[in-house]
Amino acid sequence: MEGAAPRPVGLEPVSGESTGSFIRRLARVNGVSVGDVLGEVGVRRQVQELDPSVCEVFLHEQAVDRLAVMAWRTPRELRRALPTLKESQGCSTRSLVRIAAWAPQWTVLEPCALCLARRDNVAAPVWLASGERWQVCVRHGRWLRDASGGGPSQVGLAGLEPVVKAHRRWGRLRQRVGPYARALLADAVQVSACWWQSRQMGAEAVWAQRERVLGEERQLWSVPLVVYPEAVVVAEAMAVYERQRRWGRDFANGAPGWVSRGWIAFVGERLGMSDEMEQGGYRMLREWMLLHRITAPVAVRLTQQPPPPGYLSQRLGPMQPHRTLPEQGALEDASCLGWRLGQTVTGLE
Repeated sequence: MEGAAPRPVGLEPVSGESTGSFIRRLARVNGVSVGDVLGEVGVRRQVQELDPSVCEVFLHEQAVDRLAVMAWRTPRELRRALPTLKESQGCSTRSLVRIAAWAPQWTVLEPCALCLARRDNVAAPVWLASGERWQVCVRHGRWLRDASGGGPSQVGLAGLEPVVKAHRRWGRLRQRVGPYARALLADAVQVSACWWQSRQMGAEAVWAQRERVLGEERQLWSVPLVVYPEAVVVAEAMAVYERQRRWGRDFANGAPGWVSRGWIAFVGERLGMSDEMEQGGYRMLREWMLLHRITAPVAVRLTQQPPPPGYLSQRLGPMQPHRTLPEQGALEDASCLGWRLGQTVTGLE
């Protein structure tokens, strides 16, 4: 029909993309301003530009429906791909859209460059809204990270295949354990980072080799990547310990006590670092066990009912000292260990 408005060009969201990033790309692919798109979605004031790396667009469900129509997608497709659509952030029927600076629990990441290279509809830079400070692209072997504190935003993992394998193992552990697995990984990363900073365990061997592959020598930004495979092994061992503690049982039916030498030796064996564990690596694990000790007296434990069959494969609910489990944000904030990477390591004898 002559004079009819041109049909909007649809756009496929990138999995994990921020809403602001998607809106900006939708505007560019249609040759209109961001303000035009936001106006159609429900913004009443004029918005000149939008920087998705600085702020995010939060939408009421009615605004999500409008955006879906403009992008030729279903609301369900958008909600599945754009993680912040789960948070209305004060939006209502009177105020369908809210533009706000990123909250601390979110991290803006660049998506895997190789994943984007497979797409032909990327009209502008894409930004991911991540609940973690780093991610691993298993398909292309790339480490994606927040580069605001220095270091690269993406690291190719050629020659660092154990990192990719560890990420797959972490996914399986999370499925088996449930949300509590994130707290265990946080503790395990803290323990492993302490070993790295103290030059214990794999610091002079396997971790030094990974740093040589990276071309970086003892850089704080690279520590989570360098120790990740061992941290996942430690988290798996922690899950074994916690499943037994859940039922008031000492590790492998060992002697009751606040610290299990048997479990610490078990971790050393799993890591292939038994000698290093005996030479000092045990200290940080001992600190963790003191926080995760069984507090019920032995006499009380002897009167308890035995755990049900298959308890070693059941999911775990929150346990002391992890009564709150932050689902996103800095991983160290989910740890019960007060020590932080870069601080002086003291009190570990």
